Amino acid sequence: MKKELTEQFRELYLEHKDNLFGVAMLYLKDYHLAQDAVQETFFRVFRKLGTIDTIENKSAWITTITVNICKNKLKRKCRTEISSNEIDLDSITLVSENIDTKLTVLDALHSLPLSLKEIVVLYYYQEFTQREIGEILKISESTVAYRLKIARNLLKNYLKEDDYE
Repeated sequence: MKKELTEQFRELYLEHKDNLFGVAMLYLKDYHLAQDAVQETFFRVFRKLGTIDTIENKSAWITTITVNICKNKLKRKCRTEISSNEIDLDSITLVSENIDTKLTVLDALHSLPLSLKEIVVLYYYQEFTQREIGEILKISESTVAYRLKIARNLLKNYLKEDDYE
């Protein structure tokens, strides 16, 4: 039984660690805080291993844990006024391999308010459906669709200013 749980945890870790790190980086913009968030996520997952089989969408569940941890870290970070803009581009997968384009897209993404940024990250980078995003963020699917529309327009305008359209 213990060996089975260990293997289950290993599989979950290998399947989700990179995506969760990407989510954490986009939220926290700090390599070390993102690593901490992912580590804390998997600590919480490990504690729930016995009951995890009852969870329908494990990917959404694990991402929700990561998002909540990141939000808590951001609150603490704001209170203690820690600032760091370290970005590990290798941890964020973008379609273009052009470094200038990567930086411009990241800048555009970071210019969004958190409520819009999290929708974009979960939809485009983590490839969750709008319904799943609503479940993760505890908002309605129509709110997700609305925020996604606003984020697209803001990103389009931002990138248009930099001649990337």
